[in-house]
Amino acid sequence: MDKYIFKRKLDDDKGDNDNLSGQSDPISDKNIFSSTKNFAHRKYSKDYLQYGFSFSVENGIDIPQCVICDCKLSNSCLVPSKLKRHLMTNHPSIASKDETYFKKCLSMKGKQVKAFEKHVCVSEKAQLVSYLIAELVAKKFKPHNLAEEIIYPACNIIVKTMIGESAANDICKIPFSNDTIHRRIIDMSNNIEKTTAKSLECTSFALQIDETTDITGKAQLIAFVRFIHENEIINQFLCCREIPESTTGHNIYNILNTYFDENKISWKSCIGVCTDGAPAMTGHLKGFISYVKSINPDILFTHCFLHREALVTKVLPSNLKIVLEQSVKMVNYIKSRPLKNRLFSKLCQAMEAKHQSLLLHTEVRWLSRGKVLSRVLELKENLKQFFNDDGNSEFFDLLDDGIWCARLAYLSDIFSIFNNINSSMQGENENILKSTDKLMSLKGQIAFWKKKTKEGNLEKFSSVSQEYYQSIKNDVVEHLTKLDERIIHYFPKLDIQQFDWIRDPFAKISFSHDLKIDEYEDLIKLSNDRYWKIKHRELSTNSFWVEIQHEFPKISKIALNILLQFSTSYLCELGFSSLSNIKNKKRSKIINVEYDLRVSLSTIKPNINEIIKNNQAQISH
Repeated sequence: MDKYIFKRKLDDDKGDNDNLSGQSDPISDKNIFSSTKNFAHRKYSKDYLQYGFSFSVENGIDIPQCVICDCKLSNSCLVPSKLKRHLMTNHPSIASKDETYFKKCLSMKGKQVKAFEKHVCVSEKAQLVSYLIAELVAKKFKPHNLAEEIIYPACNIIVKTMIGESAANDICKIPFSNDTIHRRIIDMSNNIEKTTAKSLECTSFALQIDETTDITGKAQLIAFVRFIHENEIINQFLCCREIPESTTGHNIYNILNTYFDENKISWKSCIGVCTDGAPAMTGHLKGFISYVKSINPDILFTHCFLHREALVTKVLPSNLKIVLEQSVKMVNYIKSRPLKNRLFSKLCQAMEAKHQSLLLHTEVRWLSRGKVLSRVLELKENLKQFFNDDGNSEFFDLLDDGIWCARLAYLSDIFSIFNNINSSMQGENENILKSTDKLMSLKGQIAFWKKKTKEGNLEKFSSVSQEYYQSIKNDVVEHLTKLDERIIHYFPKLDIQQFDWIRDPFAKISFSHDLKIDEYEDLIKLSNDRYWKIKHRELSTNSFWVEIQHEFPKISKIALNILLQFSTSYLCELGFSSLSNIKNKKRSKIINVEYDLRVSLSTIKPNINEIIKNNQAQISH
């Protein structure tokens, strides 16, 4: 029986084993289409189209493909007999067709592929446009149906008129519906939130929070953070959450702490909190700050500079206070009566006044009185004429009184000064160093104004008439004295000379700073580094310390911890304004405004390409 058994030679076995052992992946694409022994890959011939076959190239090998059923055969089948067998077996009804028929089939298939590719491409572009429009709608605080009701019809008219019908058909493929825009905004908000949370996991940040009441009477908590993102210090919207119960420090802490837990943000990374002076925030026992400091005692608390400055200006001598109240009463007499308001406007037009209306005062915005008083002073003659015609002798006599008008002029000037300082502290890049400098400057100016006023120099208060200066001199001096005292009361720690090295680390170093030895050594090394000395002239203070944080980590950490601190709650005030624009009388039923606020107020931009990549692009959306 042995003669019927095929025996392989040992040399061949060895050769085969060696060959296999030398292959890292015996089942590879190469082995599928070729043999390991002398096998020449077949090449496609254009004559094979008569059998209904074109070809595709895979790994450099020609693979026959049926133009009828798209079936792919192996490279070894690139011979007329096997191709013809496929045609006869699978497509007998067209086996007798000539080459012209198969050329037509191949051409039609190519057109279908191009049409499909165009369809998919348009769909992806349409989805991108849909996201960009949704972002624009959110940034403008508009209703989500704006795209469907205004933007789409407008685009359709413009494109159809300027370009043509075919281009207008592409516009129709863009998803514009109210629900789609809403989903797009949620997608972008979630993407921004994810990026923000990921950044906060590995960096220090300062927190700014405040609460307000929306149009439906619900309490809303808004929070912003400042941290280093992509080698830049940025301000970023964090969250807006409804406070379901009372606005106590404990409830505010629980809401924010829950958000931190959900997004894996640690209180240990928080280096500072800025808020207003409300007891719910600053209470030593049950305030928000007390709960936060129980977790991280090193957190620095900052009482908003804007709130404190407003409190400073609220001190007024009795004579000036009476003038202020009478001025507000005068304005409200006209503004609260539509008919009188219209008549006064007509009078101003007839007298060719620059403005035709008064400004309404609000107690919440204390410093708004500066603009109110300036407008009253500007329209003094118009008001006198109006009250004379109206028969209101009380207000007419006040405006006809020179001393009363002199006090009004002083109030207008001093409030305008405080308004300007208040506005200068409302920038997004404002920090403790800048704000403190401005208040130190104000403190020095008040002392200087008081000295000059006593000497009879009213240059700073140019609206006050010299004729009545002596009559109000004591009132002005008394007010300036009280302002000086109030600044000391509300800003007891204005000395920031210990941080001068942050502004200029290359100046003469004072060893009186509260720095550790290794931190001093870092500062000394930096101050003698000529390369960074040159770069310091080219970069902003923030950018400079971010740039050197890896080379001088110890001293830069201290500097950045100061630069990251918020000095005002300006961003929260900006958030409140945006909230009122989104949730207004016509949209009061909105449940969650956080998505729109995050897209509109965030410095971090949504990664729309990443969002689209994870979504299926369908025009029907």
